[in-house]
Amino acid sequence: MDYKDLMQVVCSRRSIRRFTGRRVDRERIEQLVEAASWAPSNHNRQGWKFIIFEAADEIHALAERSRRCVEAFLAETRRPATAQMDELVHFTGAFEYAPVVILVMHKKSPAVGKAILAQAASELASGEVLSAAAACQNLLLAAHVMGLGACMMTAPLLAGEVWKSLDSLPAGYEPTCLIALGYPDEAPAPPKRKKLEHIVEYRNA
Repeated sequence: MDYKDLMQVVCSRRSIRRFTGRRVDRERIEQLVEAASWAPSNHNRQGWKFIIFEAADEIHALAERSRRCVEAFLAETRRPATAQMDELVHFTGAFEYAPVVILVMHKKSPAVGKAILAQAASELASGEVLSAAAACQNLLLAAHVMGLGACMMTAPLLAGEVWKSLDSLPAGYEPTCLIALGYPDEAPAPPKRKKLEHIVEYRNA
């Protein structure tokens, strides 16, 4: 594979939120997680976990609980009803009809490192969240070349109590994001991208 081939894969991937009812078999799911596991990670700790939800009734229930949780928070804080708030509630449960939902989790920073992290330029200096994010990108690209659609979501995690209440989650890990996964039932147009001169800055001596 050369650069042109790589860019064709990277540039043709889309975030998919609408899926057909076709089931995603376990072999494909495990291939995706295998691709994710080859991402670079902080000190090669590979501090990630992938919790797979396949039962439609459980996925629907999680989406509904997530929406209600955020709606209740907005009501308690007396936020005025706006289109932006409606959109936030919508995206909180936007994974509802995905055949598969993957809860990606990252390992918490060790307690011994909290003192030094407190003075770091960013809490992301621990590397655990970034490692999980790199794994997610591997998974998204692998899904695309397999003919699957996927979307990485963080809005559902605003419903913190929903995810914290789940049984048997791995100790010492925190949610990073959700990935909705299935066979695509949409073909979004490519989004606009900023030109390189707007995102690159060279610091010359």
